[in-house]
Amino acid sequence: MTVQHSLRRQGNWDTADTSALAERVELLLESAGTGHGDFNRREMLTYAWAGTLALLTLGSGLAAYQFLYPRRPVNEFGGMFHLGTAVDLPPVGSAPQANVEGRFWLINNEEGPRAFFEICTHPWRGTPHRFKWDPKGGRFECPVCGSKFNRDGHYLTGPAPRYLDQFVVEIEVGQSVVARTEVSGDEIVAPALTGPAAKVFVDTGELLRGRSACDDGNGQTCILTARD
Repeated sequence: MTVQHSLRRQGNWDTADTSALAERVELLLESAGTGHGDFNRREMLTYAWAGTLALLTLGSGLAAYQFLYPRRPVNEFGGMFHLGTAVDLPPVGSAPQANVEGRFWLINNEEGPRAFFEICTHPWRGTPHRFKWDPKGGRFECPVCGSKFNRDGHYLTGPAPRYLDQFVVEIEVGQSVVARTEVSGDEIVAPALTGPAAKVFVDTGELLRGRSACDDGNGQTCILTARD
């Protein structure tokens, strides 16, 4: 083989190798381009899935919140009762008024309104019973256990272990609560009315336990309570 033939053959190989290399580079570039497109699609799918999961998580969280902290009903037992304004309340010192839907007795005194839960504080044989207002005696009486309470919910006699329980009463002016039923020591303090236009609400979802009847120094009450 002559040198010219060798050079010609080498030139043919170089040309073939160059062509092959060019084809391979082209294929690699195409492959790289396709891979880049796949990467973009994968990235978009990843973001889409992440967004979907985030929305599902948010929705589940809201559902759980509503389940654990449901919206409280209005003018239904367990929720807030709007009684109107201060001028809509019964006159100061008048007989208690029964609110059947709210399950409470409303009174209005000089210091403010009170809402007594209608269930006697002595569950006779483990069963709750409603007490009634006796207009002749001017007091609350339980027809089952015989316990008696005065108009202010204070224990008078019978096996009841404590004063009447009360719901929280809120006084609102504008959009702000300016007074509400509070506990001070062992006393439940009624909220003061700030004016005739003040709005009055009873929160039947917040119950305050009456003070112990034994605090009155009536030993017989404590004995009866322990025995029953």
